[in-house]
Amino acid sequence: MTDNKLLPKNGRNTDSSSARTVILLAEDNKVSQEIASLLLKSLGFDIEIVENGEEAVKAFSRKRYDLILMDYRMPGTNGIEATARIREMEQHAGTAPIPIIALTASDDERTRKECMQAGMDDYLGKPLKKQQLERTLTHWLQMQDNRLLPVHEQSQVARFVSNGDILEKSAIERLRELDQNTGGNILTRTIGHFLATAPKDMDAIRDALKSKDRKKLGFLAHNLKYHSATLGAKEMTEQCRLLEQLSQTERWEQLVELAKDMGNSLRPTSQALQKLLAEYSDPGKKPSTVVKTPFRETLLLVDDDSAFRQTTKEVLLSAGYNVLEAAGGTEAIAKALRYQPDLLLLDAVMENMDGFEVCSRLLRFPSLSDTPIIMVTGLDNNESVEKAYGAGASGFVIKPVNYPLLLQHIRFQLRASQNAKKLKENQEKLLSAQRMAGLGYWRWDSRSDSLEISENLAAMLNLPAEEQQYSLDRYLSHVHAEDRDYLRSAIIATTAGDRVKPFNYRLTAKEQSMIVVHQELGMAPNSSQVLLGTVQDITQKQATERRMHQLAYSDELTGLASRTSFYEHMADTIQSAQRENGKFALLCLDLDGFKDINDSLGHDVGDKLLMAVARRLQSVVRDSDFIARISGDEFFILVNQIVNKDAAAEVASRSLTAINRPVELTSGALRPRCSIGIARYPEDGHDLQSLLKAADSAMYAAKSQGKHRYVFYEKNHTREAEERLRMEQDLRQAIELDQLTLHYQPQIHLKSGRMMGVEALIRWQHPERGLIPPGQFISLAEQIGLIRTIGEWVLKTACSQAASWKEQGLPELRMAVNISPLHFNDPSLLHTVESILADTCLSPSSLELEITENVVQTTSNNMGIFQDLRNLGVRISIDDFGTGYSSLSSLKSLPIDCLKIDRLFIANMFEDAGSAILLHSIVDLAHALNYMVVAEGVEKEQELEVLRETACDLVQGYLFSKPVKPEQIPSLARQQFVNGNRDKMLAVC
Repeated sequence: MTDNKLLPKNGRNTDSSSARTVILLAEDNKVSQEIASLLLKSLGFDIEIVENGEEAVKAFSRKRYDLILMDYRMPGTNGIEATARIREMEQHAGTAPIPIIALTASDDERTRKECMQAGMDDYLGKPLKKQQLERTLTHWLQMQDNRLLPVHEQSQVARFVSNGDILEKSAIERLRELDQNTGGNILTRTIGHFLATAPKDMDAIRDALKSKDRKKLGFLAHNLKYHSATLGAKEMTEQCRLLEQLSQTERWEQLVELAKDMGNSLRPTSQALQKLLAEYSDPGKKPSTVVKTPFRETLLLVDDDSAFRQTTKEVLLSAGYNVLEAAGGTEAIAKALRYQPDLLLLDAVMENMDGFEVCSRLLRFPSLSDTPIIMVTGLDNNESVEKAYGAGASGFVIKPVNYPLLLQHIRFQLRASQNAKKLKENQEKLLSAQRMAGLGYWRWDSRSDSLEISENLAAMLNLPAEEQQYSLDRYLSHVHAEDRDYLRSAIIATTAGDRVKPFNYRLTAKEQSMIVVHQELGMAPNSSQVLLGTVQDITQKQATERRMHQLAYSDELTGLASRTSFYEHMADTIQSAQRENGKFALLCLDLDGFKDINDSLGHDVGDKLLMAVARRLQSVVRDSDFIARISGDEFFILVNQIVNKDAAAEVASRSLTAINRPVELTSGALRPRCSIGIARYPEDGHDLQSLLKAADSAMYAAKSQGKHRYVFYEKNHTREAEERLRMEQDLRQAIELDQLTLHYQPQIHLKSGRMMGVEALIRWQHPERGLIPPGQFISLAEQIGLIRTIGEWVLKTACSQAASWKEQGLPELRMAVNISPLHFNDPSLLHTVESILADTCLSPSSLELEITENVVQTTSNNMGIFQDLRNLGVRISIDDFGTGYSSLSSLKSLPIDCLKIDRLFIANMFEDAGSAILLHSIVDLAHALNYMVVAEGVEKEQELEVLRETACDLVQGYLFSKPVKPEQIPSLARQQFVNGNRDKMLAVC
């Protein structure tokens, strides 16, 4: 039966003047807290609840409880560690132990033994039962009453120390265990240090008493107390504690008497330690050698007691920590800043700067603000504990240190610190991600009208970080006036339980332009009063979307409609015409020779030309018409609501006139030309693709008829377009099927009458159409991007053939090869020529590259490749001179070797006296510039005679030989083409 005398009503028996029994419950489980609280209150007890062992230790340091119910397992500092620290605090304070009852769901022998070893008095199984709880509490509260002793005067406290052994066996055993664990001689060194320093400390205490230096006296007593307690010298420890406490008073007589008692206790204590030292020096009792673990975290050990530092350092090193030491506060701060330790062990009582001040200073540095600091103190009062936490310490341990408990405490603090750092890093990552995404949030409590905004939302509004507490009206003041009422209504509707779809509104940022945010609303979990709002800054997103729409639906260069916009407009127009039986015309415009302008004058000039053409087209179309740029130099005009062909023809005619006006470019004035194809709805097609095809076919017909004109679509244009497409497909296969071939036309030296070189001329041996000349497919190759491949094939084949003729014993012949302007502007041309010459072993001087005039005009970029080719030894020739843009005055600046006079000058010189004079001028000027001159297209004897008179160097043409296959060249190389042998040669050809 339970003795209910102790329990008034259901509680403890006490008179009316006594305080109620207070029980501390350390339990992390909310359900278990609730059950225990109900049971204890029903038994008449007052209860205070903490949720982990660390909080239990702090609570015990602040207040005296009658009993503690301690959960066995809790996060962080568990019940075992918390109990051990409380017992340690009681031991140093000299107070009677408080009953501590373990609460555990594990009813096994190992758990019970662990609880008892930690200093717990009893245990209760979970879930708690009222009768068992009442019986256990009654027993231990009665035992607590029997433990209480009367309070004596401070001067008499030394006398109630037990008369047992001078040294506590448990303290010695702890030091022995440290020796075993560390492989050191901690016990012998600790004893040796005490024997060496304790007599000196006593002398210093007497001197301090004589000079009445209370601060010095307290400091000496504190240090001697620690060393005595470490070795288990109970009487010395208690006397030092009393001396340290009384040093704060003016009771000098009692202090002197207490110092005498300490001196009397020192002798037997020293003798006991000397005896123990002799026993421990036995070789059989020396500690074994242990293998120390590798260094892990770095700890900074701060204490002005070298013996404590040495002992503690060995323990920490054996546990695998890297240990730094500091003997005072100034050194500690310097080393902490330099080495950034993971944890500090900081002595509370040091001269000059105590540990509390050091702790406070260290945590002011940003790099050390999150570093855990454990205060190590011999002070046994609650004020010191509170002071340690107030300075920012993460925890504390009491001297003499229970090292296993210290190591456990260090591991906990390091783990907690690492978790805190990871949490902080994750929070920073989340904030960074939110900043990048433009995310923010606000929380509004409708009961208090308190609206809290996040850091990111404050940044969006350009507000200081401290301005994060708002009312709803104040936040709404940042919302654009046109959006404010809608946002307020949405908030009210959400708090009323309605679901509101996400929406956008405008915010006015402080001293900034307006931003647009996307808002989502929702009630906080388990709350009908708290509203959560998530906002995202979508200002840039909307700007990007507008930009993307602009890029998709308008041409960036000209500002005209884009292909996408044109196709959509055409589809709408066709649908409208089908419903209303309407008619319209589609004009396809393509600039003539635009590729040559781009290649010779550069893309910048080409872009300026396109912009000028776009402006001119906009000036000639009607308001109802639609104009778009579809690709590089191709434009479309949709002419709406036409009655007949004349309306479309009028727009086309105006376009030709407007486009052909001179355009001032960097190279001078240029008259653009264009070809226009016209398709009509519904005559030429009923859908978009049919109309586009018809207009495109008509445009190519305009080009084939002489360019710079307009042509209406006819059915035969489709056949021509299909023929052009087949031609393109066949040409792509021609290289793979080895259908291309080279013919060679001799170049005759007029003075010697013999063949000095040949010009390589490409032919296409089509399987169905026969031999196709270059004029019918080279421009197509340029359009479809095959010209570089064909050009490289021609170069390689011609050089290989020239090398082959040389191996056959023929005199060295100069090989002239035509290079397309597109190929000549290819940056890899020089490397290609070098590789082919190296592969064929042909001398560079035997190769002559023929370039059209427009390649060398008005572009300095080409001059470098000219010079590089000439430095290589390759000759450069201007082909068809006189038909392009060159002037006689520009010849002096051209890095060339030869001029080829076009056939037009040769054919017209008998009919046009000006042509003959110009021919003589070209030859004379070329020779003056040290250029060689070649006349091509010579077909008549009288042409030859005139060319002789002009001192032309080389001639070629049908008068001597048509282009022939390579196997015919050896026989021609032996011929004498002039001076009587020409007739014979012609017979051979």
